[in-house]
Amino acid sequence: MSTGLDEPPPDFRLLHFTSDEVAPNYAFDLWRDILTRKLMRVAVDSLTDRPFQAEAMLRSQAGLTIALGDIGPNVSHHTRDIVADDNDDLMLMANTHGKFISYSGGRDLELGVGDATVVSCAEIGSYVRPEPGRLFCLRVPRKALAALAPDPEEHIGQLIPASHGPLRLLMSYAGALWNRDSLTMDPQVSRFVVDHLHDLFALTLDARGDGAELAKARGGRAAKLRAVKAAIESHIGPHDFSVDDVAAEVGVSTRYVRKLLEADGISFSGYVAERRLERARGLLQSPRSSGLTIAAIAYDVGFGDLSYFNRAFRRRFACTPSEVRSGSPWA
Repeated sequence: MSTGLDEPPPDFRLLHFTSDEVAPNYAFDLWRDILTRKLMRVAVDSLTDRPFQAEAMLRSQAGLTIALGDIGPNVSHHTRDIVADDNDDLMLMANTHGKFISYSGGRDLELGVGDATVVSCAEIGSYVRPEPGRLFCLRVPRKALAALAPDPEEHIGQLIPASHGPLRLLMSYAGALWNRDSLTMDPQVSRFVVDHLHDLFALTLDARGDGAELAKARGGRAAKLRAVKAAIESHIGPHDFSVDDVAAEVGVSTRYVRKLLEADGISFSGYVAERRLERARGLLQSPRSSGLTIAAIAYDVGFGDLSYFNRAFRRRFACTPSEVRSGSPWA
């Protein structure tokens, strides 16, 4: 198993599990244990005699959990006994590949590719994956949605079609969060991400009234801007990338990416440089990077010219990389 899913994720880190790194005899039991402790308490049974395969990624913070998984055939039961020990969180399930059947809220639904539904952790239900497929899940405390989407329970068990605009925006926004296992966020950034996921969940439920206005104000254009910034963050590294790459990843035009950033007071190239410099400063201050030279750090965040990096760093932080590394009081 990669990054330990038992570790608390204080920085919204991306946690990763793959059955390929587990002995076949233990893969299903470990997956079931992880699923029930990290996403939703369910009783899980495999539907195949073949070695169970699964790969999942997950982020969690402030009561919100977002997950994406490729999973082998299985059935999960949210039984009456389990419900008694669970809470009233709501979870959006979106089927992104294969066949998925949900029995929840008194309704039976077969989700096509891209379709979604909402389930309650306070209600019994069953979820069937008859063939290998991929599922996206977003679990949110009910109270976080209450001010944005009154009576969200009325949407439980209903089909949300793949063509639904807010759902497509939510999926696009979330897509930028799966790019790199190493991607972490400072508390302020991750709090914004959590807020926008709440907003987009509420809009997907057709939020109305004042809550809808708040969600739209924060979650529409702001969500697209945050998706752009998250995509840029995921690309920060030794390899070049362009505004076209980011636009394609978020699902908007190159021109729109530039407009979003300019409305936020910065150009695309300016924001990329800013994030590279911030990443470099973080590495220079981290004991984990003490074995790396300044040149190696500059290269790792995308600067091919050490002299240019030193000049840009000093302009941005009014000190040199060496002063930051040494812990100089002037840095």
